[in-house]
Amino acid sequence: MASVSRFINSPEKVRAETRERIRLAIQECNYRFNFVAKVFSTQRTQTIGLVIPTITNTVFADSTRGLQDEATRHGYQVLMVNADYDSAAESRLVRHLLERQVDGLVLTVSDPHGPIARELADAGTPAVFLFSTLSEGPVSSVGIDNERGGFDATTHLADLGHERIAMLAGSFATSDRSRHRYDGYCRCLSTRGLTLDPQLVVQIPYGLEYCREGVLRLMQTANPPTAIFASNDLMAIGAMGELRSLGLSVPRDVSVVGFDDVLMSSYVAPRLTTIRQPVYEMGRRAVQMVLDALGRGEQSVPRHVILNHELVVRESTASLHRA
Repeated sequence: MASVSRFINSPEKVRAETRERIRLAIQECNYRFNFVAKVFSTQRTQTIGLVIPTITNTVFADSTRGLQDEATRHGYQVLMVNADYDSAAESRLVRHLLERQVDGLVLTVSDPHGPIARELADAGTPAVFLFSTLSEGPVSSVGIDNERGGFDATTHLADLGHERIAMLAGSFATSDRSRHRYDGYCRCLSTRGLTLDPQLVVQIPYGLEYCREGVLRLMQTANPPTAIFASNDLMAIGAMGELRSLGLSVPRDVSVVGFDDVLMSSYVAPRLTTIRQPVYEMGRRAVQMVLDALGRGEQSVPRHVILNHELVVRESTASLHRA
Protein backbone atom coordinates (compact mmCIF):
# COMPACT_ATOMS: atom_id res chain seq x y z
CA MET A 1 0.00 0.00 0.00
CA ALA A 2 2.88 2.38 0.72
CA SER A 3 4.13 2.08 -2.85
CA VAL A 4 0.62 2.67 -4.21
CA SER A 5 0.26 5.79 -2.06
CA ARG A 6 3.60 7.10 -3.30
CA PHE A 7 2.59 6.33 -6.90
CA ILE A 8 -0.59 8.37 -6.52
CA ASN A 9 0.90 11.27 -4.58
CA SER A 10 4.53 11.42 -5.76
CA PRO A 11 5.01 9.19 -8.83
CA GLU A 12 8.56 10.47 -9.40
CA LYS A 13 9.59 8.78 -6.12
CA VAL A 14 8.58 5.31 -7.36
CA ARG A 15 10.89 3.17 -9.51
CA ALA A 16 9.85 2.87 -13.15
CA GLU A 17 9.18 -0.87 -13.07
CA THR A 18 7.10 -0.51 -9.88
CA ARG A 19 5.12 2.36 -11.41
CA GLU A 20 4.20 0.18 -14.37
CA ARG A 21 3.02 -2.72 -12.17
CA ILE A 22 0.87 -0.38 -10.09
CA ARG A 23 -0.54 1.29 -13.20
CA LEU A 24 -1.59 -2.08 -14.64
CA ALA A 25 -3.15 -3.17 -11.34
CA ILE A 26 -5.13 0.07 -11.11
CA GLN A 27 -6.32 -0.39 -14.68
CA GLU A 28 -7.42 -3.98 -14.07
CA CYS A 29 -9.34 -2.98 -10.93
CA ASN A 30 -10.94 0.01 -12.68
CA TYR A 31 -9.80 2.15 -9.75
CA ARG A 32 -10.81 5.83 -9.75
CA PHE A 33 -8.76 8.17 -7.56
CA ASN A 34 -10.84 10.34 -5.17
CA PHE A 35 -9.22 13.71 -5.76
CA VAL A 36 -11.57 15.62 -3.45
CA ALA A 37 -10.67 13.33 -0.55
CA LYS A 38 -7.00 13.97 -1.18
CA VAL A 39 -7.50 17.74 -1.13
CA PHE A 40 -9.24 17.49 2.25
CA SER A 41 -6.53 15.27 3.71
CA THR A 42 -3.46 17.10 2.36
CA GLN A 43 -4.78 20.67 1.96
CA ARG A 44 -3.17 20.61 -1.49
CA THR A 45 -4.89 20.64 -4.90
CA GLN A 46 -1.74 19.52 -6.77
CA THR A 47 -2.43 22.40 -9.16
CA ILE A 48 -0.25 25.29 -10.33
CA GLY A 49 -1.95 28.35 -11.81
CA LEU A 50 -0.36 29.90 -14.90
CA VAL A 51 -1.08 33.42 -16.19
CA ILE A 52 0.28 34.25 -19.66
CA PRO A 53 -0.16 37.45 -21.71
CA THR A 54 -1.28 35.72 -24.93
CA ILE A 55 -1.78 32.31 -26.48
CA THR A 56 -0.86 33.60 -29.96
CA ASN A 57 2.91 33.90 -29.39
CA THR A 58 4.58 30.50 -29.41
CA VAL A 59 7.28 31.68 -26.99
CA PHE A 60 4.67 31.26 -24.24
CA ALA A 61 3.66 27.87 -25.61
CA ASP A 62 7.28 26.72 -25.37
CA SER A 63 7.69 27.97 -21.80
CA THR A 64 4.35 26.38 -20.88
CA ARG A 65 5.55 23.05 -22.26
CA GLY A 66 8.62 23.16 -20.02
CA LEU A 67 6.46 24.18 -17.08
CA GLN A 68 3.90 21.46 -17.67
CA ASP A 69 6.49 18.74 -18.23
CA GLU A 70 8.12 19.55 -14.90
CA ALA A 71 4.79 19.89 -13.10
CA THR A 72 3.60 16.51 -14.43
CA ARG A 73 6.84 14.87 -13.32
CA HIS A 74 5.98 15.93 -9.77
CA GLY A 75 2.32 14.94 -9.95
CA TYR A 76 0.95 18.46 -10.50
CA GLN A 77 -1.52 19.80 -13.04
CA VAL A 78 -1.37 23.24 -14.68
CA LEU A 79 -4.38 25.55 -14.90
CA MET A 80 -3.63 28.18 -17.57
CA VAL A 81 -5.39 31.51 -18.16
CA ASN A 82 -4.76 34.21 -20.76
CA ALA A 83 -4.67 37.93 -19.75
CA ASP A 84 -4.36 39.53 -23.23
CA TYR A 85 -1.75 42.04 -22.01
CA ASP A 86 -4.36 43.59 -19.70
CA SER A 87 -3.19 44.50 -16.18
CA ALA A 88 -6.75 44.58 -14.81
CA ALA A 89 -7.35 41.10 -16.24
CA GLU A 90 -4.12 39.89 -14.63
CA SER A 91 -5.32 40.87 -11.14
CA ARG A 92 -8.77 39.41 -11.77
CA LEU A 93 -7.35 36.12 -13.02
CA VAL A 94 -4.94 35.85 -10.09
CA ARG A 95 -7.85 36.24 -7.68
CA HIS A 96 -9.76 33.58 -9.64
CA LEU A 97 -6.87 31.14 -9.43
CA LEU A 98 -6.40 31.77 -5.72
CA GLU A 99 -10.11 31.10 -5.21
CA ARG A 100 -9.56 27.80 -7.00
CA GLN A 101 -7.03 27.00 -4.26
CA VAL A 102 -4.04 26.52 -6.55
CA ASP A 103 -0.92 25.52 -4.62
CA GLY A 104 1.29 27.99 -6.50
CA LEU A 105 1.32 30.53 -9.30
CA VAL A 106 3.55 31.28 -12.29
CA LEU A 107 2.84 34.58 -14.03
CA THR A 108 4.02 36.76 -16.89
CA VAL A 109 2.57 40.19 -16.11
CA SER A 110 2.67 43.75 -17.43
CA ASP A 111 4.48 45.21 -14.42
CA PRO A 112 6.08 42.90 -11.85
CA HIS A 113 6.88 45.97 -9.73
CA GLY A 114 3.21 47.01 -9.63
CA PRO A 115 0.39 46.31 -7.14
CA ILE A 116 0.08 42.69 -8.20
CA ALA A 117 3.43 41.91 -6.56
CA ARG A 118 2.16 43.08 -3.16
CA GLU A 119 -1.13 41.24 -3.66
CA LEU A 120 0.75 38.01 -4.29
CA ALA A 121 3.07 38.53 -1.32
CA ASP A 122 0.09 39.20 0.97
CA ALA A 123 -1.74 36.10 -0.33
CA GLY A 124 1.06 33.87 0.90
CA THR A 125 0.75 31.48 -2.04
CA PRO A 126 4.14 30.65 -3.63
CA ALA A 127 4.47 32.60 -6.86
CA VAL A 128 7.10 33.14 -9.57
CA PHE A 129 7.22 35.86 -12.22
CA LEU A 130 8.28 34.35 -15.56
CA PHE A 131 10.24 36.24 -18.27
CA SER A 132 10.71 39.34 -16.09
CA THR A 133 14.14 40.76 -15.23
CA LEU A 134 14.17 41.30 -11.47
CA SER A 135 17.01 41.49 -8.98
CA GLU A 136 14.82 42.02 -5.91
CA GLY A 137 11.22 42.16 -4.77
CA PRO A 138 8.70 40.20 -2.70
CA VAL A 139 7.91 37.68 -5.50
CA SER A 140 10.41 35.21 -6.97
CA SER A 141 11.29 35.47 -10.65
CA VAL A 142 13.07 33.66 -13.46
CA GLY A 143 14.04 35.16 -16.80
CA ILE A 144 16.90 36.59 -18.78
CA ASP A 145 18.56 40.00 -18.66
CA ASN A 146 16.23 41.74 -21.10
CA GLU A 147 18.21 44.98 -21.00
CA ARG A 148 21.37 43.14 -21.97
CA GLY A 149 19.45 41.28 -24.68
CA GLY A 150 18.30 44.57 -26.19
CA PHE A 151 21.86 45.88 -25.97
CA ASP A 152 23.27 42.79 -27.71
CA ALA A 153 20.68 42.91 -30.51
CA THR A 154 21.36 46.58 -31.21
CA THR A 155 25.12 46.12 -30.92
CA HIS A 156 24.98 43.46 -33.64
CA LEU A 157 23.39 46.00 -35.99
CA ALA A 158 25.87 48.70 -35.01
CA ASP A 159 28.76 46.29 -35.63
CA LEU A 160 27.42 45.86 -39.17
CA GLY A 161 27.79 49.60 -39.75
CA HIS A 162 24.17 50.68 -39.21
CA GLU A 163 23.66 54.08 -37.63
CA ARG A 164 19.96 54.67 -38.31
CA ILE A 165 18.70 51.83 -36.11
CA ALA A 166 14.98 51.78 -35.30
CA MET A 167 13.10 49.89 -32.62
CA LEU A 168 9.68 48.43 -33.27
CA ALA A 169 8.63 48.04 -29.66
CA GLY A 170 5.78 46.32 -27.91
CA SER A 171 3.83 48.75 -25.74
CA PHE A 172 5.85 49.61 -22.64
CA ALA A 173 2.61 49.93 -20.67
CA THR A 174 1.78 46.26 -21.17
CA SER A 175 5.26 44.68 -21.08
CA ASP A 176 8.18 45.36 -18.78
CA ARG A 177 10.21 43.08 -21.05
CA SER A 178 9.79 45.48 -23.98
CA ARG A 179 10.76 48.45 -21.80
CA HIS A 180 13.94 46.73 -20.60
CA ARG A 181 14.89 45.77 -24.17
CA TYR A 182 14.39 49.43 -25.12
CA ASP A 183 16.72 50.42 -22.28
CA GLY A 184 19.37 48.14 -23.78
CA TYR A 185 18.75 49.66 -27.23
CA CYS A 186 19.28 53.15 -25.79
CA ARG A 187 22.45 52.10 -23.95
CA CYS A 188 23.96 50.70 -27.12
CA LEU A 189 23.23 53.89 -29.08
CA SER A 190 24.80 55.97 -26.29
CA THR A 191 27.86 53.69 -26.09
CA ARG A 192 28.39 53.97 -29.86
CA GLY A 193 27.80 57.72 -29.97
CA LEU A 194 24.70 57.26 -32.15
CA THR A 195 21.74 59.61 -32.02
CA LEU A 196 18.57 58.45 -30.28
CA ASP A 197 15.92 59.69 -32.70
CA PRO A 198 12.40 59.54 -31.14
CA GLN A 199 10.95 59.05 -34.63
CA LEU A 200 12.80 55.74 -34.87
CA VAL A 201 11.10 54.27 -31.78
CA VAL A 202 7.55 53.13 -32.49
CA GLN A 203 5.43 51.41 -29.85
CA ILE A 204 2.62 49.19 -31.10
CA PRO A 205 0.35 46.58 -29.50
CA TYR A 206 1.66 43.05 -29.76
CA GLY A 207 0.40 41.22 -32.82
CA LEU A 208 1.25 40.79 -36.48
CA GLU A 209 -1.71 42.94 -37.53
CA TYR A 210 -0.14 46.06 -36.00
CA CYS A 211 3.21 45.73 -37.76
CA ARG A 212 2.04 47.37 -40.98
CA GLU A 213 1.28 50.67 -39.26
CA GLY A 214 4.53 50.53 -37.27
CA VAL A 215 6.73 49.85 -40.28
CA LEU A 216 5.00 52.54 -42.35
CA ARG A 217 5.65 55.10 -39.60
CA LEU A 218 9.32 54.17 -39.52
CA MET A 219 9.89 54.12 -43.27
CA GLN A 220 7.99 57.37 -43.91
CA THR A 221 10.36 59.43 -41.77
CA ALA A 222 12.59 61.95 -43.56
CA ASN A 223 15.64 59.76 -42.95
CA PRO A 224 14.40 56.14 -42.74
CA PRO A 225 16.27 53.46 -40.77
CA THR A 226 18.56 50.92 -42.38
CA ALA A 227 17.96 48.44 -39.55
CA ILE A 228 15.08 47.51 -37.24
CA PHE A 229 15.22 45.81 -33.84
CA ALA A 230 11.83 44.33 -32.94
CA SER A 231 10.66 43.50 -29.41
CA ASN A 232 9.87 39.91 -30.37
CA ASP A 233 10.13 37.53 -33.30
CA LEU A 234 6.50 37.79 -34.38
CA MET A 235 6.86 41.55 -34.74
CA ALA A 236 10.14 41.08 -36.61
CA ILE A 237 8.53 38.59 -39.00
CA GLY A 238 5.60 40.95 -39.49
CA ALA A 239 8.03 43.80 -40.14
CA MET A 240 9.86 41.78 -42.82
CA GLY A 241 6.57 41.10 -44.56
CA GLU A 242 5.61 44.77 -44.57
CA LEU A 243 9.05 45.81 -45.81
CA ARG A 244 8.63 43.43 -48.75
CA SER A 245 5.22 44.94 -49.50
CA LEU A 246 6.94 48.35 -49.72
CA GLY A 247 9.36 46.95 -52.31
CA LEU A 248 12.27 46.75 -49.88
CA SER A 249 14.60 43.77 -49.53
CA VAL A 250 15.70 42.23 -46.22
CA PRO A 251 18.60 42.47 -45.52
CA ARG A 252 19.85 44.32 -48.61
CA ASP A 253 17.81 47.46 -47.88
CA VAL A 254 16.89 46.97 -44.23
CA SER A 255 18.32 44.54 -41.67
CA VAL A 256 15.94 43.08 -39.06
CA VAL A 257 16.62 41.53 -35.64
CA GLY A 258 13.99 39.84 -33.47
CA PHE A 259 13.86 38.52 -29.92
CA ASP A 260 12.91 35.05 -28.56
CA ASP A 261 14.00 32.59 -31.29
CA VAL A 262 10.62 30.95 -31.76
CA LEU A 263 10.64 27.92 -34.06
CA MET A 264 9.36 29.73 -37.16
CA SER A 265 12.30 32.18 -36.99
CA SER A 266 14.56 29.61 -38.59
CA TYR A 267 12.01 28.75 -41.33
CA VAL A 268 10.96 32.18 -42.65
CA ALA A 269 12.81 33.67 -45.61
CA PRO A 270 15.22 35.18 -44.92
CA ARG A 271 15.87 33.29 -41.72
CA LEU A 272 15.65 35.65 -38.78
CA THR A 273 18.57 36.91 -36.69
CA THR A 274 17.33 37.00 -33.10
CA ILE A 275 18.05 36.77 -29.38
CA ARG A 276 17.45 33.23 -28.11
CA GLN A 277 15.80 32.80 -24.73
CA PRO A 278 15.96 29.40 -22.96
CA VAL A 279 12.17 29.44 -22.65
CA TYR A 280 11.61 25.73 -22.02
CA GLU A 281 14.16 25.80 -19.21
CA MET A 282 12.61 28.98 -17.81
CA GLY A 283 9.22 27.29 -17.52
CA ARG A 284 10.76 24.20 -15.97
CA ARG A 285 12.76 26.26 -13.48
CA ALA A 286 9.67 28.27 -12.47
CA VAL A 287 7.87 25.09 -11.39
CA GLN A 288 10.91 23.95 -9.42
CA MET A 289 10.95 27.29 -7.60
CA VAL A 290 7.25 27.02 -6.74
CA LEU A 291 7.68 23.48 -5.42
CA ASP A 292 10.78 24.47 -3.44
CA ALA A 293 8.80 27.29 -1.85
CA LEU A 294 5.98 24.89 -0.98
CA GLY A 295 8.51 22.61 0.66
CA ARG A 296 10.03 25.43 2.71
CA GLY A 297 6.68 26.79 3.83
CA GLU A 298 6.07 30.26 5.22
CA GLN A 299 9.77 30.98 5.70
CA SER A 300 10.41 30.87 1.96
CA VAL A 301 12.62 33.72 0.75
CA PRO A 302 12.07 35.16 -2.76
CA ARG A 303 14.68 34.06 -5.32
CA HIS A 304 15.58 35.88 -8.54
CA VAL A 305 17.17 33.77 -11.26
CA ILE A 306 18.68 35.19 -14.46
CA LEU A 307 19.45 32.66 -17.21
CA ASN A 308 21.74 33.21 -20.18
CA HIS A 309 20.55 34.41 -23.59
CA GLU A 310 22.29 34.09 -26.95
CA LEU A 311 22.51 36.13 -30.15
CA VAL A 312 21.66 33.86 -33.10
CA VAL A 313 22.89 35.36 -36.37
CA ARG A 314 21.03 34.25 -39.49
CA GLU A 315 20.17 35.83 -42.85
CA SER A 316 18.00 38.84 -41.97
CA THR A 317 20.98 41.08 -41.09
CA ALA A 318 23.89 42.24 -43.25
CA SER A 319 26.58 44.89 -43.41
CA LEU A 320 25.25 48.31 -44.36
CA HIS A 321 27.89 48.65 -47.06
CA ARG A 322 27.71 45.13 -48.47
CA ALA A 323 27.62 45.18 -52.25
